[in-house]
Amino acid sequence: MTGASRGIGAVFADRLGQLRPDLDEIWCISRSYNDDSSSEAAEHSRTQGSRLRYLRLDQSDDDFGDKLRNRVERHHATIVYLILNAAYANYGDVNTQDFSRADQMIQTNIRGTVAAVYSLNDLFEEDGHIILVSSISAVAPTPGLAVYTASKAFIRHWGISLRDELRPNGVTVTICYPGKVKTKALRDVVKQAKSVKLRLMPEQNLSYLVERTLRAAESGRAEVAPGLYGLVMALFKAVPKRVVARLARLV
Repeated sequence: MTGASRGIGAVFADRLGQLRPDLDEIWCISRSYNDDSSSEAAEHSRTQGSRLRYLRLDQSDDDFGDKLRNRVERHHATIVYLILNAAYANYGDVNTQDFSRADQMIQTNIRGTVAAVYSLNDLFEEDGHIILVSSISAVAPTPGLAVYTASKAFIRHWGISLRDELRPNGVTVTICYPGKVKTKALRDVVKQAKSVKLRLMPEQNLSYLVERTLRAAESGRAEVAPGLYGLVMALFKAVPKRVVARLARLV
């Protein structure tokens, strides 16, 4: 799983190990690791012990997909679960944001995610699973987070199509839509935006989100937006996007 050093990814590592004790190893991938053997994720996933393998890779790198495949082939591994969680968010609009920030969001959230699937597509076991971590913002264009929310909308649309494309291979695709979860990435956005709306949004329980997502994947569901945010997502789908954009503006 990518983005595994903290937050959603670290909880995924722990819960997946509990749900699937048959897995030989769980590979935790992040650019934040100091090396391939230790990280903050160990604090969240210590119950999995020696099954955890930590890999320092950056999803925004042009050769991320090739590096990932090389690691898998080197260990003669096959894949049961691919959880693509890594993402980058930066607050700012087209008038104030440096393009390099927007480009990093595109490289990480879109290109890196797609590269991982293309590179590993033929290495899945039968009855394999892909979980794509999108966001509730995929259906809520948000001024100030326009590139980020658009990248999550891409994941949603691509994931729905990918599910159909991979069905003949015996691989199921499940798209997860987190709401406001307590992660470092969210804290950074709140700090950048100084948004009262974002501060007042109800927080989503991280363990509940991850458990519901894993069980949805095991049962072959296409999409999962647990709890209150499922209702929010349904509402946003029904409202014209120009109206949603005005409502979703963070300031």
